[in-house]
Amino acid sequence: GLEAEFVCADVYAAPAALDGRRFDIVYTGLGALVWLPDLVAWAGVVAELLHPGGMVYLAEFHPVTDVFAPDALVVAHPYFTAVEGVRSDTPGTYVDWDAPTQHNVTVEWTHPISDVVNALLGAGLVLELLSEHDFTLFERWPFLERRPGGTFHLPAGAPTLPLMYSLRARRPLSG
Repeated sequence: GLEAEFVCADVYAAPAALDGRRFDIVYTGLGALVWLPDLVAWAGVVAELLHPGGMVYLAEFHPVTDVFAPDALVVAHPYFTAVEGVRSDTPGTYVDWDAPTQHNVTVEWTHPISDVVNALLGAGLVLELLSEHDFTLFERWPFLERRPGGTFHLPAGAPTLPLMYSLRARRPLSG
């Protein structure tokens, strides 16, 4: 029953695709940033899409999880990704690692939280909230435990790691 309009466009071209419209809330989340090579441009788009006083809410998988091997908490990848990103050719998906898939070449960027925050601040937004969470929404490693509500956690008794984070930033009323 909710009225909605869906617009398909390159994220960096969103202001033009939306005819310059502005919004009270811009949401980005759950695995979106890993596909974006340019966070500064993304943050500029977010700021441009917001009304003065409007907010961006971001819920994202924690980039520290990207340093670990796919089946063990062993550091296997750099936290700071090269400018060209990391190219891979791996079948399956995060919802079903054994799913038969085609066109499996991807390029992903690991963006440290500091890069995300600094991009938003550089776009003139004001950070209001930054939280890290000890759960994720998919089986990132085979040893994670699924708990009520569908969240995945490190096994009970194991040291915890941040598996997700969220933040809220606002466009100032003036400026």
